[in-house]
Amino acid sequence: MAKRKNYPEEFKRDAVDLVRSSTDRSLTDIAHSLGVHLETLRKWVRDDKARTQSTDGGGDAGMTP
Repeated sequence: MAKRKNYPEEFKRDAVDLVRSSTDRSLTDIAHSLGVHLETLRKWVRDDKARTQSTDGGGDAGMTP
């Protein structure tokens, strides 16, 4: 089994920022260039989105139940 890597939080934040700001690059391309597994980067982006929505009050303002 492969050893799990422990990435610094700053690296994760920078990677997510890169994904968010890169409109012309695929997630696969960014993951490859950073040396990170695609699913790892996808999880960081998903976790950041969930964290952002929770601090914004859920992000469901104006939606009907």
